[in-house]
Amino acid sequence: MTVHVKVLLHAMFKEIAGQREILQEANANSTLRDMLDVLAKKYGKEFDSIINPKTGQVTLDTLVIVNGKSIRNPDVQLQDNDVVMITVPVSGG
Repeated sequence: MTVHVKVLLHAMFKEIAGQREILQEANANSTLRDMLDVLAKKYGKEFDSIINPKTGQVTLDTLVIVNGKSIRNPDVQLQDNDVVMITVPVSGG
């Protein structure tokens, strides 16, 4: 079975990919990590650094949200019709 995931890109990720939204197909047992690996292979650059190689977690420089919930552990399994947003945290004062 194939799952369909809507990936919303913001900030530099949108600029690198050249689009705001990607419809990504994945295998039924795919994780967020698997999908991020596919995006890194396709787009390179900043997509390569979403997961910290030392910790295996999403970096603090990147905000990844799955269905409205911020995710640090990329081993979460993706479900059909999930929505994943990739952006950078906003700070200021």
